[in-house]
Amino acid sequence: MTIEFKRDVSYSKLLNPAANFEEEIFPIEFRIDPLTKEVAIVIEYRRPKLNKPDLSGIVTMSLEGDCPFCPETIDKLTPRFSSDFFPEGRIKVGEATVFPNAFPYMPYSALTVLDHQHFVSLPEFSEEMLADGFFASQIYLKRVLESNPEAKYCCINWNYMPPASSSQVHPHLQVLAGQFPLTYHRELLEWSQKYYLETGINYWTDFITEETRLKERYIDAIGNTLWFTSFAPWAWQLDVLVLFQERQSVISLPAEDVKDFCHGLKKVFTYMNEQNFYSFNLCLYSGVLGEDYFWTQARLIQRAYYPPLAISDCGSLRLLLDTLTVLLRPETLCQELRTYFE
Repeated sequence: MTIEFKRDVSYSKLLNPAANFEEEIFPIEFRIDPLTKEVAIVIEYRRPKLNKPDLSGIVTMSLEGDCPFCPETIDKLTPRFSSDFFPEGRIKVGEATVFPNAFPYMPYSALTVLDHQHFVSLPEFSEEMLADGFFASQIYLKRVLESNPEAKYCCINWNYMPPASSSQVHPHLQVLAGQFPLTYHRELLEWSQKYYLETGINYWTDFITEETRLKERYIDAIGNTLWFTSFAPWAWQLDVLVLFQERQSVISLPAEDVKDFCHGLKKVFTYMNEQNFYSFNLCLYSGVLGEDYFWTQARLIQRAYYPPLAISDCGSLRLLLDTLTVLLRPETLCQELRTYFE
């Protein structure tokens, strides 16, 4: 079954004061996500250029109180797992440390601190640092499933820097698991299952076939990971989708897949740094072991406060109308990112 990437172009007419009030017509492209049917509005002509941020003030402010994730405080200020869950109290892989979230969002909620260093800029993240964090998170999720087989819905989130709603500059992941998935995760699973039941084919198999045929948003493959820009993006300027082919769950990802994922992340981080992007949200959505209709995947979106008034990139269209606004065409972004994957 061929997946259809639907677009509808409309036009807005106005008398432009910047052109002596001559009439101008602006195209507005509406896109419908082929799986979830979400709507995104592409208005590329308004794309702003971000200045290189000075993050020294944010980092200094974040150190005014005791950072609970720094080496001198982490053992004193962060919770431990109960002895029956994990006898050592915390999970450690390299410099990555996992412990319970003091403000849990799900029945099973943990934080993974990635490194001893308080602030890590995008170019400073090493593949080893990233991989250790995901390996440690994976150990936690495996232990959760062993402890409670009903807690089979899990994800790994990353809010990096304040525009992405991170309350701590010190880089860390949020690892969640429970008896049911959260809203968008649930939609991904339900729509994928519906497609599988109707066609007998995994949606993501057809998705890969069509996207690689079109070559409009397909960036590259790194090992078993496939990298795309999203057809109906969630961010103004950068939205990247990563598929782990035929991997049902985060728990079952082999080490080479995690390493390939981190290798690709480094390439995206390099691009972001050169574009003066310094903040992002990432989610690793897991499928369920034993169920073949969904493949584990990750999505990374850029976040920013935009000049001159440091406005938010998330307004009423997104929050109250559940409609996405895009300032950079995914096809343009794909072409720019490909050079970093070569």
